[in-house]
Amino acid sequence: MLFFAIFIVSFSTLAFEVLLTRVFAIGQWNHLSFMVISIALFGFGASGTFLSLLEVFRETRRRPWADHLPLSMLLFLFSVGAIASFLAVIHMPLDYFRLPVETLQSIYLLAAYLCLSFPFFVSGLLIAIGYTTAPEKAGLVYFTAMAGSALGALVPVFLLPCMGEGKLIIMSAAIPLIPAAGAAAKKLFSRAKTSAGDSVLPGVMLGCNLAAMAIIVWLLSTANPSLARVSPSPYKGLGQILQFPNTRVLESNSTIRGRFDRVQTPYMRFAPGLSLKYTHSLPRQDVIYKDGDNPLVLYDLADKEGSRFAVNMLSFAAYRLKPAPADVLVVQQGGGSAVSCATAADAASITIIEQNRSIANILRQHYPGLQVVNRDPRVFLAQRSDQYDIIQIENWGASLPGAAALNQEHLFTIEAFREYWDHLKAGGLVSISRKLLLPPSDSLRLWGTAYKALKEVSIHQPRDHLALIRNFDTFTLLISRSPIDTAALTEFASSRNFDLVFLRGMDPDMANRYHVFPKPFHHLELTRLLDAWTKGRPEDYYQQYLLDVRPQSDRRPFPGRFMKWPRVKQLYESLGNRFYALFLSGEVVIAVVFGEALILSVFLLILPVALITRKISQPTVSQTSFFFGLGAGFMFVELYLIKYFILIFGDPIISFTLVVSAILVFSSLGGLCTHSRVKLNVRSALLALIGGLIPVAVILELMADYLLAISLVWRYVIALLLILPLGLLMGMPFPLGMRYLLTNPVQRAYAWSVNGCSSVLSSVIAAQFAISFGIPTIVIAGIVAYLVAMVAVRKR
Repeated sequence: MLFFAIFIVSFSTLAFEVLLTRVFAIGQWNHLSFMVISIALFGFGASGTFLSLLEVFRETRRRPWADHLPLSMLLFLFSVGAIASFLAVIHMPLDYFRLPVETLQSIYLLAAYLCLSFPFFVSGLLIAIGYTTAPEKAGLVYFTAMAGSALGALVPVFLLPCMGEGKLIIMSAAIPLIPAAGAAAKKLFSRAKTSAGDSVLPGVMLGCNLAAMAIIVWLLSTANPSLARVSPSPYKGLGQILQFPNTRVLESNSTIRGRFDRVQTPYMRFAPGLSLKYTHSLPRQDVIYKDGDNPLVLYDLADKEGSRFAVNMLSFAAYRLKPAPADVLVVQQGGGSAVSCATAADAASITIIEQNRSIANILRQHYPGLQVVNRDPRVFLAQRSDQYDIIQIENWGASLPGAAALNQEHLFTIEAFREYWDHLKAGGLVSISRKLLLPPSDSLRLWGTAYKALKEVSIHQPRDHLALIRNFDTFTLLISRSPIDTAALTEFASSRNFDLVFLRGMDPDMANRYHVFPKPFHHLELTRLLDAWTKGRPEDYYQQYLLDVRPQSDRRPFPGRFMKWPRVKQLYESLGNRFYALFLSGEVVIAVVFGEALILSVFLLILPVALITRKISQPTVSQTSFFFGLGAGFMFVELYLIKYFILIFGDPIISFTLVVSAILVFSSLGGLCTHSRVKLNVRSALLALIGGLIPVAVILELMADYLLAISLVWRYVIALLLILPLGLLMGMPFPLGMRYLLTNPVQRAYAWSVNGCSSVLSSVIAAQFAISFGIPTIVIAGIVAYLVAMVAVRKR
């Protein structure tokens, strides 16, 4: 019963965790979706502390919590706790954006954190019971937990399109009720048959399980669709547009990649960068929202008049410099206006790159004359040698301020810009339109990235090939294969009342003529940055500037991250001393989560040690260091692989699902190997793991371009082959340590707590390492953590 219970609860726990991440992404908790891992691991750590305290105060040698009835209770508590916490959180009046001004919101946040950690606490408690009651079978416990988790991670992939987030969470969380009811019924009939013991408790447990099942059937019924429905944040585009009359959702599809809502409304007016001189009407627009945000607009372009408005947009500047282009490539991630620009310019051939299959199918139906390719843009360009007159990239980012600070994006890296350059025909252009930010940040970074990329492809005067124009809230960056026609671009800007920000030989008065700021901030900063590049000292500029606007590479691809911690005070003052604005930064969220996790971890680790009596052997410093290093190392390596494969597969969800499932499966097999009769040495296992990590990390860093250029099947095969040895080796040290390095149940329960707490802290630290120093530093941290574990363990 114990191993079956561990398998079932591990299966449901991982499914619950993955689905909870989707719930956070749809709601206004974008900033807090990073906390799901922290919540889960906090629950695991707390379970180890709780069990160690139970062991400290246990008066008999018998451990009743490993019997059928207590296990049935734990399964029941997990299911009820998971469903209740999910329903409580989605209906809780928690408003992240009011946190700085309302104390009550902090209470709601703490309540949500504790509620959601409860099912993970119960799940971790069940697994920890397995380690403490059957230490000689630690490898089997590890295998069972990891194998169940691996299967649970795959549930959302296949079932989300059928059920949606809310109902699938309830269904997956309810699965443990079946074995719980079976165990209670077996105990009840056993006692009734033999007349041994009281049958009241088994009867109560059976009744509770059956009642819970009945309630769940009611929740899943079509009569109550809104009770478990995950609603989008009112701050997102979908939440705002639905407040207008005559607006309705035509269809809604949930997949592991996101929830897509197609909305029909007469009030959609999406034309970013449209000249204020344009006075005619816009064509009818439908819109598709991904997770309630990042709108993709579908224009009615049935006739030529439908795209006339596009001629007056900032992003049409590329088509003014390259009239009637033969081949146009539209890289589309939200937006939709790029298709209108290409159509208005009478482009002979338009190819649209759309990464999501569902949206690609909708685009094919809506624009039947255009070629729509369902592929990641970087993969498409790496595998094709075609060249284009114009490559137009449309990615407007999140509508919520600061929400993109932690987003990994490979469209705007130095390597990506070199790829775009290689796919341009003679005289071709790259056009990128984005939101205009103050203080100048995104425009500075993209211009600097383009400048550096052109230097790397041996362009002697990159300034001649770059231009940047703006209106009051949008800018367009142009990168040209040949020197830009300054007269044509100046005429285009002035005729539409656009301001020049950067153009060779431009009149400085044109930088702040139509859309007037107190100063031409963006022009002044770009002038300073150009001067620094001309003198060969761009690092001096990046070092002294208020924000981090250094060009991003594929090793550090976070284009929405701008904060410098040493300049926080100055940034706070530049924002008008408004803590609210600063609080919206993703890095501040990391700091808050880390501080919270650190305080909780210290409490969970100190409490058992303080209460352990002299009669029980306390965990030693070396034992604690060993399991702390294992937890941190495992998490660092897992997160490194997830972040690396985002580039290779072009999607964070695919990367997460592949890496987590593969590591769980392979590490479970590694744990199973430790249960065999073959004698394994803990230090040797760690040494082999460290020795395997280094070459695999080097191979991955060197193979990125090769992996992008091969077929999807071979990318999966190579990824699994590289993860296989690491997963096997990562699964060995923990069960070996549980079995051979610890001497009593208190130490084993405490080790489980240490492992959970270190995983919480390392998951937060890994995010900061990635955005500050680059993704490869995560695997370096993992190697260091495993070295700490190897030094801490005695040779056995």
